[in-house]
Amino acid sequence: MNWDIARKNFYRQGMRAFLNVLVTALSIIALIFMLSLLNGFQAQSTRNLVTTDIAGGHYRAPGFDILAPTEWEDHTLKVPGKLLQLPTTDKVEVLVQQGQLYPNRRLYPVQIRGISMDQTLLSLPLDNLKNFDQKIEDVIPAVVGVKMARKALLKKGDLLTLKWRDKSGAVDARDILIVDVGDMINPRVDDGVVWLRLDHLRSMTDRENEVSWVAVRNYIGAVDSFDFQPVEHLMADLLALFNQDRRNSKILWSILMILVCTSVFNTQVLNIFKRQKEIGTLMALGMDSNRIVRIFTLEGTLAAIWALVIAAILGIPFFIWYQGVGFDVTHLSEATFPVRETIYPDYQALEIFYSLAIVFVLMVLAAWLPVRKITRLDPTLALRGRAIT
Repeated sequence: MNWDIARKNFYRQGMRAFLNVLVTALSIIALIFMLSLLNGFQAQSTRNLVTTDIAGGHYRAPGFDILAPTEWEDHTLKVPGKLLQLPTTDKVEVLVQQGQLYPNRRLYPVQIRGISMDQTLLSLPLDNLKNFDQKIEDVIPAVVGVKMARKALLKKGDLLTLKWRDKSGAVDARDILIVDVGDMINPRVDDGVVWLRLDHLRSMTDRENEVSWVAVRNYIGAVDSFDFQPVEHLMADLLALFNQDRRNSKILWSILMILVCTSVFNTQVLNIFKRQKEIGTLMALGMDSNRIVRIFTLEGTLAAIWALVIAAILGIPFFIWYQGVGFDVTHLSEATFPVRETIYPDYQALEIFYSLAIVFVLMVLAAWLPVRKITRLDPTLALRGRAIT
């Protein structure tokens, strides 16, 4: 009975009810889209970091800090037997040294990275380095990323000079040949990085069997003389950025919810003001005031239900379409985010369910709060339209 009365009263509101429902539905769509896009950005960034650099964590030489290039030469160690026993599918040996590149008579500081050629754990476009022998010939083959090539004005086939220091501190220099310009999706392994074969870099610096770190697929326990750094530590800066974005998204989410709840609240207040005579008549006929409150609350609940329905009708096709086209982030190509030029939303069912449940509860609460005053109305004044002024 209460539901039938509430349904008739709700539909009688006409355009006002439709606009409230539409605004709420669009807010729900915006909320889900915002959360899913942030999820997609985070998932793609972390996945690219893992597949191009971090893997399942690093066993690093103690004291090695990628942000302290002047100390890289002091923090290299021989690979221990426990790590040597791992198959090439589960480990990547990396040696990092400081160097200077001289493209077109210009000085360009670089990070020289040597990587084992038999590894399959990391996804890097370094296949052209495999075509060369372990022994260094006339020139040293090297690969750079697209971003590095653009900044240093390099291209495939360029011959230029690379300078470095060996283990004893002696300065050496040789010509290197750019055998490929690879598309690196991770700026950390692209910007300012020159990739060499690990055996070549070890020979150049007189560091036989030494590495700066060994990336592994999974943690295998403590290893003598090496410190393990988990994924969370290696991408701590990126995770901190995502946490900040989460906090910012909560602020935007709160603003959307305030707007939705304000709309429902104002509608209920207006309904009570305009329908005083109706309320007074119902009370004069013996209807309990609490029942009238339930009827008005059901009207707000019906608005919430219709908002969810309209959000599904409008949102699902939009989300399916957007999942195919993605979000263009070309403007981030010069930043340090490890993402492609397009981000695809990541829709998480549980997160969407919780969001919709919170929206529904808030709308019902916003519909109930203003109608509580009905219990305090005087039926006589309500019949005259003077109970609320």
